[in-house]
Amino acid sequence: MRLLYQLISCLILAMVFAPSYVNCSSWWPWIRYHVAVTNWMPSETLETHCFFEHDKHDRNIPVYENLTWSFKTQFLTGVTYHCDIYRLNMHIRFIAFEDSTYFIDGRCGGRHCFWNATKEGIALKNLNTGEYVLAQIWRSRENEEDKQTIDLKIPKIS
Repeated sequence: MRLLYQLISCLILAMVFAPSYVNCSSWWPWIRYHVAVTNWMPSETLETHCFFEHDKHDRNIPVYENLTWSFKTQFLTGVTYHCDIYRLNMHIRFIAFEDSTYFIDGRCGGRHCFWNATKEGIALKNLNTGEYVLAQIWRSRENEEDKQTIDLKIPKIS
């Protein structure tokens, strides 16, 4: 009965507010999501730190290996994983997962988010199109104002 009430409440909210303001995926806590960050650098190990609240994933990723993790969304609060990746004197900060319809369906193209770190930056594979889209470029590690999450021009997929 409670699940039916939650479903009806979510549908009412979706009708009242624009779809971008309502995150119904958080209502389904049994759905499992997967994130993988792969090192495609030709000869460098990447220092990787990905986190959401108390869930942290730290690893040095050797060439052509990856850091992967799976999780379920939290009831009503949403989940956002941030990652910091370091190489030599460069870094990238990006959002590896965000519990939103735009991110899950529009950017990842499903419940699996595949990230590749290359010489150019970090790219996300859209499972609907099969293409990798460059999301962030490498920035100088010394420059503090560069340590913000900045998305490159990534088109929204309707």
